[in-house]
Amino acid sequence: MPAPRLLLIGPGHPNLLVLEALARRRMPPADVVLVSPEAAQVHSAMAPGFVEGRYRAEEITVDLRQLALAAECRLETGKAVRIDAAGRRVLLENGAELPYDLAVVAVGGAPPGSGIPGATQHGFSVKPVSRAIELADGLDRLAEPRPEPRRIAVIGAGAAGVELALCARARLDRKEASDVIISLFDSRSELFGGRLPAWSDLVMRVLAEHDITLRLGVGVTEVGPDFVRLSDGRVQPADLVLCAEGPHPHALFRDSGLPVDSHGFLLVDDTLQAQGVAGLLAAGDAVTLASAPRAPKAGVFTRRMGEVLVGNLRVALAGTGTGRPYRPQARTLALLNAGDGRALLFYGPVARAAGWAMRLKDRLDRRFMSRFRRPPGGTGARGGA
Repeated sequence: MPAPRLLLIGPGHPNLLVLEALARRRMPPADVVLVSPEAAQVHSAMAPGFVEGRYRAEEITVDLRQLALAAECRLETGKAVRIDAAGRRVLLENGAELPYDLAVVAVGGAPPGSGIPGATQHGFSVKPVSRAIELADGLDRLAEPRPEPRRIAVIGAGAAGVELALCARARLDRKEASDVIISLFDSRSELFGGRLPAWSDLVMRVLAEHDITLRLGVGVTEVGPDFVRLSDGRVQPADLVLCAEGPHPHALFRDSGLPVDSHGFLLVDDTLQAQGVAGLLAAGDAVTLASAPRAPKAGVFTRRMGEVLVGNLRVALAGTGTGRPYRPQARTLALLNAGDGRALLFYGPVARAAGWAMRLKDRLDRRFMSRFRRPPGGTGARGGA
């Protein structure tokens, strides 16, 4: 009997964990294909540190070709545009069709700025790594002295936006360009939904220490080559725009007729199977758990979700059961790089800024990345990578 065809759609953390399990021979045999738009995947938690100058590009990226080789998996470079769940096949943007018996979706959120006119053309993000390098180079150019004020607009005051603003400031400070004006915009009126005042107080205090202006209740509706248009109608000059809003849904799910929530994220049940869709598992920022629709979309949740997914996929490939339920953690540890040698640590009602917290964050991030540096056990990919 031939091995089941396993299709991994997207290079998100859950699928990286699947590849690690395959490389370490912790999965039943399968004919595996990974679909990814790029041959490298950035670890989002370390990307602000790259902007700061703490890490090199190779330290924050997973080489998918190398990992696929170790997992005996074929890497198909391309973008999935439609999932035919009834026919169990995936259509790629280049016209290729890939059949599957089991598929796992881990595409993350749509690229930051994709919902704002002009943001994709004129804004910067930290994925893929080529864009992160362009962003760092753009900051270095901005640090060159000019007679007129230089301005940076950061879209999104969530964890990603706060980290990017602080790490951009740190890079500019080292270039002796502390006079660059950085503004952080968010359409929401309160940080963290107003639920965690200690967290909000710490973020606002650290932003103020680094002369970063926080503008809540003011979103960005358009990005131009040298300006941002705000939700109140005003136009503000911007020499550099960083896009760091929260996850946006991919059109892939609606275009495929799959079950989605009111925002367009794929709905999954407690075992991380797409609701009512046989043979299709999913995890990460691209999904909403039907039993916990308000669960945050953040890296600490994605990793735990990925661990459950790996176990459930193992069961599905072996045909030995239905898998165990994923339950979002009630309390998690969050660590944000402040760019000044400290990290902002959040756990329950606790909020701290400390150097030891940054050392902890660095150790945890490096440990996570080490799991994908050619895990032992791979001898070659089926069909090449």
